[in-house]
Amino acid sequence: MESEETEGRTLVQVISEKYSPENFPYCRGPGVGVVIRSSPQGSPVKDRLNLPSILVLDSCGITEAGDDEEVATFCAHVVELDLSYNQLKDWGEISKIVSNIPNLDFLNLSMNPLRGLSLEPGAAEAFSGLRRLVLNNTHVTWDVVHTLTRE
Repeated sequence: MESEETEGRTLVQVISEKYSPENFPYCRGPGVGVVIRSSPQGSPVKDRLNLPSILVLDSCGITEAGDDEEVATFCAHVVELDLSYNQLKDWGEISKIVSNIPNLDFLNLSMNPLRGLSLEPGAAEAFSGLRRLVLNNTHVTWDVVHTLTRE
């Protein structure tokens, strides 16, 4: 698993792996199962996934967003995203993730190595829709926090 973390993975890869129907054994009982919804324009992978509106993707070795369109397709309905304990080191990549999730209300970036990274005001615009942002142990500067909280 350490090699995966050093190589880095995209948000899209992690979502595809974690929520793939192959990772869920067949169980009987109420509330268990994977719903397959297909649409003519949908992504073949997205059609096989049943993603919750709250995604917990902590400690997955994520270093970047992945394809913008796939992030938007997979996460259109996501309102909470936990990306704590990953390897996100670039505000540009984080901004790509946030800007492609229109309903995102909560983002946890705790324990990502964000020390010393500057944030361009243009990239900060993507964060304006967030109501809650967790930055515990990221060592971001107050300047970055100030840029993130401007409207």
